[in-house]
Parts: sequence; C-alpha cells; structure tokens
Amino acid sequence: MHESSRRRGQHRDPVGAFLGGLWAVGNAAVIILLGVIVQDHFDTARLGARPAANSAPDDGTFA
Repeated sequence: MHESSRRRGQHRDPVGAFLGGLWAVGNAAVIILLGVIVQDHFDTARLGARPAANSAPDDGTFA
C-alpha cells in the first residue's frame, strides 16, 4: 500500500472541506434569492393588474 493513500479515520483536508461547505452554502443562497425574486415579480404583477374598463365588479354571484 502506498504511504500517500488514505486509511480509514485519517484526517481529511480542511481546505477541501471548507470549499465544499462554501459551495453548498453559495448554492443554497442563490436558490433562495431566485425564489425571492420570482415571488416578488409575481406579487408585483398581480398588484399592477387592473380589470378592463367595461368589466363588471365581482359581486360574488356566478352567471
């Protein structure tokens, strides 16, 4: 067996573990930010929508 090969329980590279954690946190942050942007877009689009001038107000009855 080579001396450079890892054995069970041997300490891992801390820089690699840090970079892996940073990658995971970065991906989670991007997904959350994209979700917030999409949610904000749909909320803004709904608030800006106005009914047509000749439409009747909704009185709760069905035709």
